[in-house]
Amino acid sequence: MTKLPETKNCILKIDSCWLTIWLNRPKKRNALSHGLLNDISSALSAINQDKSIRGIVFRGKENVFCAGLDLEEVKKITSSTKNANELAKKMSLKAGSVFKQIYEAPQFTISVVEGVGIAGAFGIACATDILITMADARYALTETKLGLTPAQIAPYVLNRLGFSKARKLMLLGSSFDGQKAFEMGMADFIANNDDELNSHLKSLKMDVKKCGPNAIAATKKIILKNQSIDPEEAANLFSDCMLHPEGREGFASFFEKRKPYWNTEKSK
Repeated sequence: MTKLPETKNCILKIDSCWLTIWLNRPKKRNALSHGLLNDISSALSAINQDKSIRGIVFRGKENVFCAGLDLEEVKKITSSTKNANELAKKMSLKAGSVFKQIYEAPQFTISVVEGVGIAGAFGIACATDILITMADARYALTETKLGLTPAQIAPYVLNRLGFSKARKLMLLGSSFDGQKAFEMGMADFIANNDDELNSHLKSLKMDVKKCGPNAIAATKKIILKNQSIDPEEAANLFSDCMLHPEGREGFASFFEKRKPYWNTEKSK
C-alpha cells in the first residue's frame, strides 16, 4: 500500500481500503488555504495508481465541511499592489487543479457535507462521484455577491445539477440547506443524524467492493471524457474578477461587514 504524505492541514486515514481526507482547519471553518490545497493534491497524487485504495471520502473536522477559499489569503491579494494579477491566477489555478484531481481520481469518491459547503467547497462536493449531505447543512455559491465568478467550479456544478439549475444558482449566488440540495438532485443521499450518515457510508462502501477497481477507473474515464474546463482560461476569468473594482469592493464589504455598493436592498 502507498505511503501517505505528511500533511499539516488535513488528516489522512486509511480504513478497510478507503482513504478519508479530513480537512483540518477548524478555526477557519476548514477554509481552502494554499497549504490545505497542497495537502489534498499530495494525498491524491500519492494514491492515484494504488488499486488497493477502493475509495476516497472527503470530510471536514468538527462537523464543518468547508467554508470555501480562505478569504484572508484572498484579501492579501486584493490589497496587494505588486504582482496581484499573477497571484490571483496562481490561487485560482491551484484550486482548479485540485478540483480536477478530485473529479478525475480513478477511485470512487464521496463527499460528506456537514455544517457548511460554501463556494470552493461547493466545487469539491460537486466534483465527487457521490454527495452525502446532512439535512441541516448550509450551501452557498457566494462568488457573484462578492464580485467574483465561480470559474473553476462551474463545470462540476453544471455536470451535477444540469444547465438550468446550475445557471440560476451560480448567477444569483444562491444559498440553501441540505434538504433542498437533496430535493433538487444535487445530493445523492441525505442524513438527519450520524447513524443515518454512517449507514449510507457503509452501504456505499459495500457496493463499491462488489465492483472491480480497474472497471470503476475505466468507467469513470468514459463518463468524464470531455467534461472539463481549461484551468488557464478559468484562472484568467477569476483573477480578472478578483482584481476588478467590483471584486475589491466585494471583499472590502465582506470584511467591513457591510453591503457592497451594488446591493441597494434596504436593511430590514
